[in-house]
Amino acid sequence: MNVAIFSFSRAVPNRISNWFRINLANRRSRVLFIGLAFTLAAGGLTLLDARDSGIVRDLNEKQRQLARIEQLGQTDLWHQRRIETDLPRVQAEARLWEAETDGLAQANFQSWILEQANKVGIRVGDIRTSINAAPNNPLKLRQLTAQLGGRFEADGFFKLLQAIAGNDRLVVIDRLEIQAAPVPRFEMVLGTFLRPAPKV
Repeated sequence: MNVAIFSFSRAVPNRISNWFRINLANRRSRVLFIGLAFTLAAGGLTLLDARDSGIVRDLNEKQRQLARIEQLGQTDLWHQRRIETDLPRVQAEARLWEAETDGLAQANFQSWILEQANKVGIRVGDIRTSINAAPNNPLKLRQLTAQLGGRFEADGFFKLLQAIAGNDRLVVIDRLEIQAAPVPRFEMVLGTFLRPAPKV
């Protein structure tokens, strides 16, 4: 059986081997080297302990947060909040304008405006409708607007405003301008929101 014995001087370059031989020859050098090694080892253990303590602290904090979330989830608080908000949400959604297509929505809105204006005796000129195809609100509701104008007659105009305010559907006045001379007339922009299309 062959036994391979590796010499320290063969495994380590000659300069390092000579440095160890010279500097660790006396007892004082060996004690200093052992002290340095002990200091480095103790420092390493201290860093590992500090890191381990930080990880344990983070883990404990995460466990406390999870316990609080589980405790909230087990209560009826969120179920009660959902019940409380369901009715106002349904009522608000019911006030949104709806139609099968954008074209129908614009036509229905325009017809409603003309109907209300005719009821109060106001002649409305051209009505221009548009739909905002890129909504920037959290619910992604598209806004339908109508720009219209006509001769201003105080009594009829105030009745028109009352009809707009009393409508079951949500209709707001975005802009209103009244011109007194040379001919009294008004221009305004009405706006509403389209109900989101049902997901297929």
